[in-house]
Amino acid sequence: MKVLQGLFLLLLTPALSVAAFLTASAFRWADELPPVSEIEKLEYTATSQIFDVNGQLLDEILPVTEEGGAPTNRTVVTLDEVSPAVIAALVASEDDAFFRHYGFDTLALLRATYEEFLGGQGRGGSTLTTQVAKNTLLADLANDRSLERKVKELMLAIEIERRLTKEEILQQYLNVVYWGKNFYGIHAASRAYFDKDPLELNLAEALYLVRLLPAPETNYEDFAATRRAMRVVLNNMVEQGVVSQEMAERAWRYPLEPIGWRVQYDEAGEIVGEPERLDVQPRVARTVGSSLNPHVVFAVRNEMNRLFPNLLFRAGGFRIYTTIDARQQEAANRAAQDPEGLLPGEAQLALVSIDPQTGGIRAMAGGRLGDDAKTGDTFNRATSARRQPGSSFKPIIVATALEQGGFTQASLITDDETAFEQPGRPEPWTPRNHDGGFDGLRTLRSHLDRSRNIPMVKLVEALTPQAVVTRASQLGYDNLLPVPSIALGAFEVTPLVHASAMGAFANGGVHVQPHLIERVTDAEGNVLYEAQPRRTQVWSETTAFLMLDMLRGNVTDRDPFGLSNRAAIDGRWVGGKTGTTNDERDIWFVGLTPELVAAVWIGYDDNRSLPKTMPSGELVNSSRQPVWVWRNFVEEALAGTPSREVTAPEGIVFREIDLQTGMPAPSPEEGTRVAFVSGTEPGARAQPLSYLNITVPIDTRTNARATAETPLEALEWREISPSEVQAYAQPLPVTTQVAQTPAQEGGGFGPPNPQGELQGEQNGFMLEGIPDEEGASAALDALGEAAVAEPSGDVEASADEGAAAGASTDDDGVGWLDWGN
Repeated sequence: MKVLQGLFLLLLTPALSVAAFLTASAFRWADELPPVSEIEKLEYTATSQIFDVNGQLLDEILPVTEEGGAPTNRTVVTLDEVSPAVIAALVASEDDAFFRHYGFDTLALLRATYEEFLGGQGRGGSTLTTQVAKNTLLADLANDRSLERKVKELMLAIEIERRLTKEEILQQYLNVVYWGKNFYGIHAASRAYFDKDPLELNLAEALYLVRLLPAPETNYEDFAATRRAMRVVLNNMVEQGVVSQEMAERAWRYPLEPIGWRVQYDEAGEIVGEPERLDVQPRVARTVGSSLNPHVVFAVRNEMNRLFPNLLFRAGGFRIYTTIDARQQEAANRAAQDPEGLLPGEAQLALVSIDPQTGGIRAMAGGRLGDDAKTGDTFNRATSARRQPGSSFKPIIVATALEQGGFTQASLITDDETAFEQPGRPEPWTPRNHDGGFDGLRTLRSHLDRSRNIPMVKLVEALTPQAVVTRASQLGYDNLLPVPSIALGAFEVTPLVHASAMGAFANGGVHVQPHLIERVTDAEGNVLYEAQPRRTQVWSETTAFLMLDMLRGNVTDRDPFGLSNRAAIDGRWVGGKTGTTNDERDIWFVGLTPELVAAVWIGYDDNRSLPKTMPSGELVNSSRQPVWVWRNFVEEALAGTPSREVTAPEGIVFREIDLQTGMPAPSPEEGTRVAFVSGTEPGARAQPLSYLNITVPIDTRTNARATAETPLEALEWREISPSEVQAYAQPLPVTTQVAQTPAQEGGGFGPPNPQGELQGEQNGFMLEGIPDEEGASAALDALGEAAVAEPSGDVEASADEGAAAGASTDDDGVGWLDWGN
């Protein structure tokens, strides 16, 4: 008896010790448990979704589970977004006592213990509740097969059952469970394996997905074994009364083919032959994937990282509502693919479209797409490439002159050879025009149409460079220097900023800060961010409209031809301005409609010059390739959208004028309709002419005005007063061919400024309004057409080698007669 007592005590001692150890461990583990209340406010790492301005889903951004880890493809759903078949199949397969137990299943634990030590296969002792605890609150122990983890799971499961309903536990499970690859949750799984939303899954598809769960990658690759396991679960569902026999057989006969498999079935739903594994994988999304445009999605990613540092990839789950218009973006993508072969070989492109009223970016292409795109090219030239805008910046100069310089579209400025003093530099700067010649005395509108350089520099000199810098800075341009070469766009800007600045003309003079993200919400719709773009009144409403009129003229004017004439779209209001920089390194077009403003830039990343011609022989310049890209984009982006009217504000009047002289046209048919602020139109007020000196060409043989037939040795330039004008008012004979004479400075017949000039006190300006018909009208009529014939066809000339401080020169390359080539 004593022996038995001794044996009992011998066994009792270690048992008590183990029990004491387990009890102590249990208390310690209980203290280490995370508060179960955390599960109620748990936020999963989840896929962030990107929507366009109309609420259309565009793309997704995946969070990353850990530093350097794989991206997590998860979209959180509620139970009402999941097919009931999924819930029924899940419970039948993983925890058929789920609706009867309180966190753990005693019979399942005993069965799992038996199978662990004595062999056999089953589903284990875990319940759906313990798996929720493992994958959420105990995620750091999820791969630890220890007693500690099991005990903690049981403790937490009991508490979870107390705090959450069964439906809430199921929702947690369906969002957190791992389904292979980088798929987490039922939404990712249904999309990856069947390309369906969870609500669209039928019973057969639901059974397949839940039978992947024990080992997703292994079970996916063995379709036949997974199919057999589905039959077992389906039979259990019939036995438990979850589905009828008829429903079960119908599900079994469904021709199930997950992505990546081709399977043949007989009429009874049995597999015929061997399932064929295709060379296709379930969709594995990248951290940043884009069927839309990689540059757009990366721009969204970068902006989100600025707004929510470190959360986009670590947590995700954002609903990002962008300003992108899917239709416009598709048009931008097509332009970036260059289907018509408009871009020179290896040249890059940037295109950005903005709604001028809201500042919302509607479309963006940061580089080429398609076969000619650089592999893995994520550099967004639309937002990040800083290039010189060249003459496409001239509208800002002109607008400043209209706003604060007292100029009108009919103001006369002389385009002639002029040396401009440069502070701090010993030599003056003598800019050139793109064709090497000079237009002489013309209206401001004519000079913008022809993109003449010298008149723009004269404007800046009259206004002061600082005045231009001040206005430009309000439009978003930065790092500007108050130097004369700003007139020719001799600074750097991104296409996004450049387009946005021009958009102020289409918004009553108000510049709206461009933005890509309109608002951000969480999965429940709570607003986390809402854009409040800065709005700045840079121009008066009248100046903005006058600039729209001038930019439209750059497209529609025919005498002279506007260099943007190829941008014309039938039935649509279009305005714009071309631009080229030194040595043709950059060519631009910035165009406007009432609906959008869009900038197109073409050039090389290494800043080398573009070729002079395409392989087809087509010239390469800013009036061609960027204009064509812009026009193709706008035609597609706005197809089916009626063109909005551009309404003149109060105080604007229209007059038909001669764009060369600035005077009223003899008839509407002979003039160009031009907008003016009331009271500044030609003839509205008389201006003194006493300060004017007029230079005319004289034929010394006849003492009359020279003609194109006057030989050089008989040509004399003579200054006359306004009272002498009528004596030299003979009309010139019309000639069809330029006399072949030795070239003079300026590239044409006659000396510099061959058309005569009205010389004021500011390098050829008429600073105050327009002469009345009794004075300068007669003088300008007498001058008529100068003894210079304009060259037909495209004019190509080298850029000004003497341009100071990196000054850009325009090479728009369209002669007056080059319409429709």
